[in-house]
Amino acid sequence: MVGSVAMLLAILGTYFATGTFDMIDAALAKPFMDLPPEQTLLLTSLAFWGFFFGFAFKVPSFPFHTWLPDAHTEAPTAGSVILAGVLLKLGAYGFLRIILPTYPSASNYWSMWIVALGAIAIVYGAFVCVAQD
Repeated sequence: MVGSVAMLLAILGTYFATGTFDMIDAALAKPFMDLPPEQTLLLTSLAFWGFFFGFAFKVPSFPFHTWLPDAHTEAPTAGSVILAGVLLKLGAYGFLRIILPTYPSASNYWSMWIVALGAIAIVYGAFVCVAQD
């Protein structure tokens, strides 16, 4: 729910900046780029992180991954298939198709933090695998 609210706010911010819900047109319009640089960085970063949290919950990536095992065990077989086949891929697609073209400056600015989060996820996953029986 938190990821969905964050994404909704990012979508609304993008709409108010560009006047369209079409993400291709929004990417071409370069939202918030007509503002002073400090405001541009702040607003593009807020929208970037809103989309990021929304898609990170959908992927699910570390540290937002704890819901997935419970969802698969509780869901009926058809729901689990849809969850694995569609929803999880949608998050990765959103990263590549929405965040990167629409907010390239924020993506570039925060890229080292995203890489660090990925490295932490790899190390955490390795430690969890070693610790399991």
